[in-house]
Amino acid sequence: MDYHDIVHDFENFLLQVSGAKETTKHQYSGYLQTFLRERFVHFSEKQLSELTPIDVIQFMMKQKKINKIPTLKAMTTALRSFFRFLVIKGLCDDRLVSSVPAIADWKLSHIPKYLTKEQLEALLSSFDREKVDGLRGYAIALCLSRLGLRRSEVACLSLDDIEWRSGVIRLSEGKNRRTNELPLPKDVGEAIVAYLRSGRPPTSERRIFVSHRHPLGAALDGSAIGAIIRRGFKRTGLELPSYGSHVLRHTIATHMIQQGVSIKEIADILRHKSIDTTVIYTKVNIPMLAEVALPWPDSGRIL
Repeated sequence: MDYHDIVHDFENFLLQVSGAKETTKHQYSGYLQTFLRERFVHFSEKQLSELTPIDVIQFMMKQKKINKIPTLKAMTTALRSFFRFLVIKGLCDDRLVSSVPAIADWKLSHIPKYLTKEQLEALLSSFDREKVDGLRGYAIALCLSRLGLRRSEVACLSLDDIEWRSGVIRLSEGKNRRTNELPLPKDVGEAIVAYLRSGRPPTSERRIFVSHRHPLGAALDGSAIGAIIRRGFKRTGLELPSYGSHVLRHTIATHMIQQGVSIKEIADILRHKSIDTTVIYTKVNIPMLAEVALPWPDSGRIL
């Protein structure tokens, strides 16, 4: 048996026992292969039983030097899941599960990355709406930046999700697997209609955004949505705080809070399960922070 066999068995375990999604399976599989290649020069099933907590800790210490916190957290979750799988198969000691170190990530310790209005306008202008790809990219960018959707939610948008007469868009496959309704802004609706009429190739696919190349008319996935946005950012030629599609979700929340929209309203739009998740955006409300900041003491004055 080589390590590809154990990885394959683990992937089946994730799908059939843990109920993981395909994207989770691929992510965890990648992290696991990195771990196995790092740890074993010549892999054998017997060596799995010889793994020690020190092996796990040393691996994570090395990864800490080259990866960011979100990646590290996902990696530790993948390793814990793999070790639980090995315990079930009788291939390792259950101490390995608890030996995977926790990654310190203090709540609200980060400042959200976002685009200025000028940078956002540059992105939207980067899509040539005289071309079919540009019509698609522009509509996608508006869904992300005006509705605050995640790229997976944009990929899942269906023709059946839009109530044109009432101006409502329904999200039925969001992160929390709940059905949510959002008002459909006029410019977003017009961009989608323009794409459907003049950019979308003939297809029986119900998903709105589809491939313009082989396989023609197939639904795009979240990765393809992200790639379209990254290419748009690249065309702007701007130095940006982030080139990922998620920065557009941060951008809409940041702009709203800077305009005085309440935390509760922003949480409803972003569909956060807990309002605590939304509170981090108060860090970028500079006018509000200026009002609560203490004045600098006069020279020689002791507080």
